[in-house]
Amino acid sequence: MQRQGDLRGKGALVTGAADGIGLALAEALARAGARVFMSDVAAEKLSAAAARIGARSAPCDVSDEPAVARLVERAWSEGGPIDLLCANAGVLVTGSVLEASREEIEWIFGVNVWGIVHACRPFVRKLREHRRGGHILMTGSEHSLSSPRLLRSLPLHLYNMTKHAVLSLGESLRAELGPEGVGVSVLCPGPVASGLAANSASQRPTRFGGPTKPEVPAIGAAEARELAALTLPAARAAEIALRGLAAGAFVIPTHRIERDDVDARYRELAQGFELLD
Repeated sequence: MQRQGDLRGKGALVTGAADGIGLALAEALARAGARVFMSDVAAEKLSAAAARIGARSAPCDVSDEPAVARLVERAWSEGGPIDLLCANAGVLVTGSVLEASREEIEWIFGVNVWGIVHACRPFVRKLREHRRGGHILMTGSEHSLSSPRLLRSLPLHLYNMTKHAVLSLGESLRAELGPEGVGVSVLCPGPVASGLAANSASQRPTRFGGPTKPEVPAIGAAEARELAALTLPAARAAEIALRGLAAGAFVIPTHRIERDDVDARYRELAQGFELLD
């Protein structure tokens, strides 16, 4: 795995960068000396955030493949070669997969999965064209690794599906691109203060049904207290992400509790194999 330690002078493109983890990544990268180009569907919020940290920016809906191709070309031409792609944009849709509308399904996959593919394709083309190495940091979730205990009762079917897909995509691209000097990492955040639910409701494009009211399913009081105690500021998640890149990690979790959920999943898998004995 390629390590991304010294970021001084490196070019970085961050999607979903107007707030939350994306903004925190952009800020951390800028502090580390990287040349940062930021993008988000929320144009006004993006412009203000980029101005605060002195970064270049351009609005973009990552579910729109031609728009993302133009974004990568613009970021490369205006800010110089991109060494690190942070494919971070993501949205949340709650409810059962048995009842979700076609628009909801297409939107969450369009952003959480296709949005990453849309960014990776032109980024890798540019690297190959210029015979350069680089690195892709995809934002997955603790849901990429397991069904988290504290959130297991919530109807997050579509979100779980997309975040599992991100991990699989990361594994596939790591195998393909590693020999070309392109590394891949998957950031798997646990509870982080990011505004994901509110942003998802307010920013849904018209072609996917338009904006809605935020829907946050209720959980038990004990689970809510535990989640509140575990929730990290986005800046801390970004710090962990950069530390993972410097170490050459493929999976970058943000909470030790994720290990408990992964171990629980492993035990279930092991039980299935034991039936073969």
